[in-house]
Amino acid sequence: MMKIGIVGATGFVGNRATEVFLAQGHEVRPVVRSASSADRLTIKNLDYQIASAFDQSQLADAFKGCDVVIHSILGSPGLIRGSVEPTYKAAQKAGVRRIIYLSSMIVHRSAPAIGTTEASPLVEKQQFPAHPAKIYAERKLLKLREKGSVEVVIFRPGIVFGPRSRWVSDLASQLSQGTAYFINEGQGICNSVYIDNLIHGIQLGISTPSADGEAFFVGDRERVTWFDFYRPFAEAFGVDPAQIPSLPIPEFHHSRKRELISAVTNSQFVQKFLASVPEDFKQNLKNIVPKRNKSSVAVIPQVEEVKQVEHKPTPVVNEMMAELQQSQYKLPFDKAERILGYEPIVSFDEGCRLSIDWLSQLKQFETILKK
Repeated sequence: MMKIGIVGATGFVGNRATEVFLAQGHEVRPVVRSASSADRLTIKNLDYQIASAFDQSQLADAFKGCDVVIHSILGSPGLIRGSVEPTYKAAQKAGVRRIIYLSSMIVHRSAPAIGTTEASPLVEKQQFPAHPAKIYAERKLLKLREKGSVEVVIFRPGIVFGPRSRWVSDLASQLSQGTAYFINEGQGICNSVYIDNLIHGIQLGISTPSADGEAFFVGDRERVTWFDFYRPFAEAFGVDPAQIPSLPIPEFHHSRKRELISAVTNSQFVQKFLASVPEDFKQNLKNIVPKRNKSSVAVIPQVEEVKQVEHKPTPVVNEMMAELQQSQYKLPFDKAERILGYEPIVSFDEGCRLSIDWLSQLKQFETILKK
């Protein structure tokens, strides 16, 4: 049995990894940014450690005694870029054997070119800042590995779904509100991977000696289109998937001013500063700042009666989703099969069933989900 440190343990992947590895008898040490964030762990009373992802000293203390560290952080480009070097150096100081880094298929774009493998050139010029940040993080880790003692294994999953996944909860919300949509009738490839299949791949990545320095795709066995992905959830909500509208791709406009503001706020410097601000101070600040009430109605003087008009929600095409749904290629996991012995342990249909079972337990969906 091993001791496994998990950075980003309160996220979707990290939380599920904690559950699975504990069930297998391993000792798990969640590494969280604050005591309040530890409340989001589904399993309580764990030996969690508080550490900033930017603070090498705090991370080294958190990693003491760990055999392996799983780095599973989602966030801004600054956090993605700024957290890898402190993590690696802290792991080396703590005597960790291997780091498992959760990257993403997005290093090859959201719609990877046909024929893409793990050896294909990474696509650096992309519209979404988090994508090149992942590329930077991968390269930084591998460069550190050249002179360091801690082994590095990288995973590049696609659409990771399952209970508690935003892909599941967001789709459920869209179906219940009537805002779900397809691009190209949903015939694009959804590079899905059920959460437990990804965790299984990570487990193999931890234990396979020859995985050091390698990157791997992992996915579901089935070839899944976006229509296939939506269908079981739509049917559970009593929605005919054939009636979900297929929308044209609009022309997306990018504000230079907004891009500059985003670049500053998401930079390593700003994100590192924000990480140093106490959580209770940030929470108090949120409580002080007045929130905009979107549902408020302006009062027009001298008008005795205002007719309330119910506006039906309409689907709005998201730029990221537009690119994802245009994918025409299922990423292969031959390399994971060959080196790790990877095989999906949960079928796509079973993953959808388990996800729908979870949705049925949520109050906002329990009355509209068909049993």
